[in-house]
Amino acid sequence: MSGEEAWHRGKCSHVDCGREHRIWLPETIASSDDTRTPSSTGKSDVSLHHWCVLCGCIQNISDDRPKKMGYWINVLSKMAREYHLTDCQKRLVIKALETNEFFEDLYGTTGSAQQGVFVKVVQNYSNLGENTIDSFIF
Repeated sequence: MSGEEAWHRGKCSHVDCGREHRIWLPETIASSDDTRTPSSTGKSDVSLHHWCVLCGCIQNISDDRPKKMGYWINVLSKMAREYHLTDCQKRLVIKALETNEFFEDLYGTTGSAQQGVFVKVVQNYSNLGENTIDSFIF
């Protein structure tokens, strides 16, 4: 696959570096501030991480796995049924999520980063509070 074929509409299709070129990095990443720095939990475990040879993105191998778009749409649907969100509100939320980098590319994204963006987007288009939205995320 050539470099041009791997990049489709400005998005990388991520080609792994291969087993022999992995790099040592901390296992846990603090995603609350999205700075991708080692966690302050006192954990100093490191492990080998794959990275993309085309864009340099490091693959997320933590327990905090990102979820596909269908998961977030299902959460939104449950909220819409209980709190009577309109179809227009749902469409606006989905459109905003589809264009967000944390939902487009799951290679280096964490689930907690997705959750933070999801809460902000839903709050932007509804009058639901953060705790209410968080209660629907399982």
